[in-house]
Amino acid sequence: MRFLDLPGLTSQRFALLLLGVTVGYLMVLACAGAVRARWAIAGIVAVHAVFLLAPPLLSGDVFSYLQYARLGTVHGLNPYADAPTGIPGDLAYRFASEHRITSPYGPLWTLVSDAAVPFGVQAGLWALKALGALASLGLVALVWRGARRAGRDPVGAALLVGLNPLIVLYAVGGAHNDLLMMLLAVAGVVLLTEPAVPRPALGGAALAAATAVKASAALLVPFALLGTRGEPRWRALAGMLAAAAVVLLAALVAFGVDALNLVDVLGTEQQRRALNSVPRAVSRALGSGGLSEGVRAGFGVAFGAVAIALLIWVRRGADWVTAAGWATLALLLSTAWLLPWYGAWLMPLAALSGDRRLRFAAVAFTAVYLATKIVPGLR
Repeated sequence: MRFLDLPGLTSQRFALLLLGVTVGYLMVLACAGAVRARWAIAGIVAVHAVFLLAPPLLSGDVFSYLQYARLGTVHGLNPYADAPTGIPGDLAYRFASEHRITSPYGPLWTLVSDAAVPFGVQAGLWALKALGALASLGLVALVWRGARRAGRDPVGAALLVGLNPLIVLYAVGGAHNDLLMMLLAVAGVVLLTEPAVPRPALGGAALAAATAVKASAALLVPFALLGTRGEPRWRALAGMLAAAAVVLLAALVAFGVDALNLVDVLGTEQQRRALNSVPRAVSRALGSGGLSEGVRAGFGVAFGAVAIALLIWVRRGADWVTAAGWATLALLLSTAWLLPWYGAWLMPLAALSGDRRLRFAAVAFTAVYLATKIVPGLR
């Protein structure tokens, strides 16, 4: 069941609820300095519990995870070679949001979701929801630790991430694998930037594992390698290569060479378009009825230029976590396939960064995106 299928919850009522959630989040951030640590922790845990116990919200992706897992473990097919159209009678297929393509998810995520299959579709759903909520809480804990070790207020950093509506409502509510991806990615960031005892090999391995869950985490890799200097850089690279080799070997054993089809599927995914993306809004402002391919290409070129400039900035000594955060924001603003739970990519990096401008930009991104959901005319 999706959120808007709940009896009595109209689009107008949902918009009002979302407005209340957004205003509440902004008020909490404004008062973060007065919030005690125990209240912050209790509030974050309570909000996560609410969205864990809710039905899948605003997305059928969790059923897509289950259907791809069941393709291989139940139906004897290969999720990287066979589209779900071959299992129309499967219960997960009935509720899934994608049927036409082979799995667009990383092999590590496919192996993780395979573990939920023995529970059946219903219990498997709750297993993945629990995994998402725990990953989100783990993400908050890592942000807390990273901010405290850097000498910044851990409460404000935790509230920035742990109560963000794009994360709790959309990512936790929808049980999205972006949360596990970012848990691993931020673990890599913390391990690489630990001021006392950095663990570059483990940090590099964690970033590689994050990329094996979802390819979006690969954006952090060049920033991490450029920003980690001296011997730790080579140890981080060794950790990345070792983890990548293990995942690749496991994928080839489990799925054969068809696992490499993921690269083509990801290319196809990048041609999709969402209602709330900036390129689409610019296309409409220029008089196009939908997304202009010229505008899409222009934003792609602009993102590439920004990413290169930020990498040069890191090469000259800038903080790589901050630069990666700005690059992530640039990616979100330039992609035509922008979904609300992608906010989970940005918020932890902003929370770990010492750049107040990046944190302000991350909050502004949240507020503007939610405004497009509240006021349909802004889409």
